[in-house]
Amino acid sequence: MSLQLKSQFTDRIIELQKRIDSIHQDFAGGRNADWAEQARERENDEVLNALESEAKVEIQLLSNAIKCIENGDYGICQACGEDIAKQRLAVQPSAIKCINCAD
Repeated sequence: MSLQLKSQFTDRIIELQKRIDSIHQDFAGGRNADWAEQARERENDEVLNALESEAKVEIQLLSNAIKCIENGDYGICQACGEDIAKQRLAVQPSAIKCINCAD
């Protein structure tokens, strides 16, 4: 099961990295000379920046989860040492704390 999770997490990281690369390509394209269009592009840039930030956070969480799998610590709360409920991991696979210790 841990190999399957590691593979799923790795696939998701690759997908997120592709999304980030696509965002960077969009930023690399020039800006329109029309002022109204530039305003729309700036709004689009804000959305893309937020998506990029979210993707980077998710990549870091998944990378941490992969390290836990490799260390044999996956599913163990880093705060109290108890098992993290399977239901919690199903919803948040990168969880590092049980529900009681989560902020």
